[in-house]
Amino acid sequence: MSEEQRAPSGRGNMCYACGEANERGLHMEFRREGGRAICDFTPCAHQEGYPGRMHGGIVATMIDEAMGWAVYGEAQWGATARLNVRYRLPVRLDELLHIEAWVTKNRGRLIELRAEVRDPAGALLAEGEGVFMKLDHALAAEMTGLAEGAGRTDVPIV
Repeated sequence: MSEEQRAPSGRGNMCYACGEANERGLHMEFRREGGRAICDFTPCAHQEGYPGRMHGGIVATMIDEAMGWAVYGEAQWGATARLNVRYRLPVRLDELLHIEAWVTKNRGRLIELRAEVRDPAGALLAEGEGVFMKLDHALAAEMTGLAEGAGRTDVPIV
C-alpha cells in the first residue's frame, strides 16, 4: 500500500472492528501515513463502560485492530500473539479519537508494534505494545485470495 493511500475499508466483511457488514461492529476505517496505520474514530453510547466513558475492552480492540492494519501496511499477514494495553486517562464518549499504530521491529516470524489512542488535544489516553505472528504460507495465501476476491488491490503478495 502506498503512503497516503486510504486503506481498504473492509466493506463486505464481518470483522467486529473494521467490517462494514457487521451492524454491531465499530466500522473503523484506516489510512496509511508515514508508515503508520491511522484511524479517526468517534465512540457512541453503546460502547460505554462507566457513565460517559468508553469500555476498556473496546479501547483494547481498537488498539489491536490498528496494529493489524499496521502489519497489513507492511505487506504482511499476521495475527495477534500478545497484546499489552496501558490505560492512561478515561476515554470519553463525546470526542473524536485518533488511533495510530506502527511496526517497531519486523524479525523472523514475529512483528513488534506500538499503538496510541489520543484525544483531540493530543493527550495520550491509552497505549499498547503487541507482537503479531506472521501467518504460515497456506493461511496467508488463503487470506490473499479472500482479499483479492473482495476487490482489494493492495493485498500482501504471498
